[in-house]
Amino acid sequence: MPRLPDLLAQLSAPGQLFAVTEDTMYGRSVRTYVNRPRNLAELFGFRFAHGDRPYVIRGEQRLTFSQVFDQALAVAGHLHHRFGLGPGDRVVVVGANAPEWVIGYWATVALQGIVVPLNAWWTPDEVAYGLEDSGAEFVFADDRRAHRVVEAGFDPDRVAVWGSGEAPEGTRRLSDLTDGPPLADGEIPRVHEDDVAAIFYTSGTTGRPKGSANSHRNIITNLLNAGIFTTAAKLMDETWTETGEPDVNLCVIPLFHATANFTYLVPYVFTGSTLVFLPPGRFDPEVAATIIERERVTTFGGVPTVVARMLDAEVYRNHDLSSVRTISYGGAPASPRLLERVTEAFPGLRDRVAQGYGLTETSAITTVNVGPDYRERPDSVGPPAPVCDLRIVGPDGDDLPPGTPGEILIWGPNVIRGYWNRPDADAEAFSDGYLRTGDIGYVDEDGFLYITDRAKDMVIRGGENVYCVEVEAVIESHPAVREVAVVGVPHPEWGEEVKAVVVVDSAVTPDELAAHAGRVLASFKVPTHWELRSEPLPRNPSGKVLKTALRQGRVSPVGDDYDSAL
Repeated sequence: MPRLPDLLAQLSAPGQLFAVTEDTMYGRSVRTYVNRPRNLAELFGFRFAHGDRPYVIRGEQRLTFSQVFDQALAVAGHLHHRFGLGPGDRVVVVGANAPEWVIGYWATVALQGIVVPLNAWWTPDEVAYGLEDSGAEFVFADDRRAHRVVEAGFDPDRVAVWGSGEAPEGTRRLSDLTDGPPLADGEIPRVHEDDVAAIFYTSGTTGRPKGSANSHRNIITNLLNAGIFTTAAKLMDETWTETGEPDVNLCVIPLFHATANFTYLVPYVFTGSTLVFLPPGRFDPEVAATIIERERVTTFGGVPTVVARMLDAEVYRNHDLSSVRTISYGGAPASPRLLERVTEAFPGLRDRVAQGYGLTETSAITTVNVGPDYRERPDSVGPPAPVCDLRIVGPDGDDLPPGTPGEILIWGPNVIRGYWNRPDADAEAFSDGYLRTGDIGYVDEDGFLYITDRAKDMVIRGGENVYCVEVEAVIESHPAVREVAVVGVPHPEWGEEVKAVVVVDSAVTPDELAAHAGRVLASFKVPTHWELRSEPLPRNPSGKVLKTALRQGRVSPVGDDYDSAL
């Protein structure tokens, strides 16, 4: 059976669909895919191939590819002719996952504008920041968020609203913009592939969010990265059979998150696959399972937390989930135990589970681990895509040998040029053109990447580095543990000590957990502070644990801040 790195090399060889060539980006050499669209607007042509296939579904709303793109072109025509919007103009989209969100996104692409998805949980003050920072010219919003936009002082005449609730006075309904003549083909010249296509604000767990300025090439590269890993995964799976039908994905991640947008929304235009959205409200495994059963969903995942909660609820026992063919996750660390649990619950998916690694600044996918390689290396996030370069560097910036942890640096056509209007952040985030991820990890002799921690989350106890992910994986292997986060707390002698905040679902004591960890970890790695709780850990919209809150003792139970369906 060929291994993942070998298949990636074969699939990207000259003459293949995913062939790679040398090119220039931002004035420096880069490997890029030969057969790539040069602009997101080129994907509009695929609507003719997919036609009446459903593209987006939410409840009773079912829009085909033709309906979505016909409406998007009509909306684009209205904005161009009525407001003069065109290349480079920033258009905000803010709201719960919905077909209208998708229409606003593609309407902006048709205009050759810059899509600005704002975090749908933001307060009016935060929304005002995003509108001002991006220099927004127009806003698409659902009825709930439209009020925040207007409250932030934005001109209501330039706000198009969807939803059944009351819209703010002076705004217009998005549906009213779909009746006019569509934007004609060639009416607006297409911008260069290295021009900005979207501004995605980082999670902002500390300080003001930064706008990741992702170009057309960045986003299209992710489409092809997803394609080559998917193709390799099928070739590795001896039991895989093609049904001839595109995938149906249960999208539980907000579309303002890079994973959902770059990895599902955009590539599905290419593949003809369907996105199914959850109804508004907090994530409910039973509701998700009911939708999987009804819509015959073939793939789901997103962030590890969602998969874990589906397993915790044991929805696979009382719902027919036999349509599910693949489960994939990324965006946050996944413990090796999660793969075991997925395989136990879905034995038929043994080699169809994948985890990936990437950032908003890398337009999502940089590495993926899947198939037998994932089973053999469940603690690895896999090898990089053929167009991505990884460096592991020490504090002095020098490259480190295989097996030695250091900061992960990334370069490739998926990496942004920089942040929107933030040269200060660019200077800090880039080194010799490489993106400094702030993540700590190492690469083994076969090129597989392992994430050991976030640099800022690493605990330094008496000069010894404690990698939190390692400690979390050991604690999570205890049968009473459902979730765990490890952080550092101040200590007058050692500088920091290790603290574990543990979500348990059965009786267990800190001493028992410490003894369990001590059987695997060196004594300095075993937490000396324990907090046991029954409520889920607080997370941001991308599923990452808010460790700053845990360090400061603000460990309130999860609420609307982890509501995947909004």
